[in-house]
Amino acid sequence: MTAVAECAIPRDVDVASASLTLPAVLRSARQARTFTATSLRLWDESDDLIEAAVLIVCELATNAIRHGARPPDGAGSAPGPDSVIALRLTRESAVLHIEVHDGSAVLPVPRTAAGDEDCGRGMAIIAALAESWTCGPDPGGGKWVRATLPCAAAVPPARRPAYAPAAGR
Repeated sequence: MTAVAECAIPRDVDVASASLTLPAVLRSARQARTFTATSLRLWDESDDLIEAAVLIVCELATNAIRHGARPPDGAGSAPGPDSVIALRLTRESAVLHIEVHDGSAVLPVPRTAAGDEDCGRGMAIIAALAESWTCGPDPGGGKWVRATLPCAAAVPPARRPAYAPAAGR
């Protein structure tokens, strides 16, 4: 299965969106990170926002792949070869919404990982970076998990200068 991307970047309104559907395999987390960074650069977002968003996307996508991916038709209890996750980025005014959908109805629960554990810190990382995060059941089956980040300015992407040198450089 190949990735399917849809990207709408209007230049005359204060809303931009991009979405991507990926197979539920670990290498898709990398594709989701790259897609996020590329989309946010096209929207002229700050490096700090891009860095935080990419880390959040990585955690959300990895969690969806490892714990939530199910076939689109809901058949079976284990992820199969047709399992997918969907990523949606939406910039509205001064807020970036990062949303990942997967096929499991089981909602994420933050936990405290032991010092020697490799896993278990994803939701804590998201909570630390995001302004907020929430989750809920998807009407079509499965669930969505959404994190929000404040954008640097409430100015639409098309109206911000392409390059503004930092003071003191």
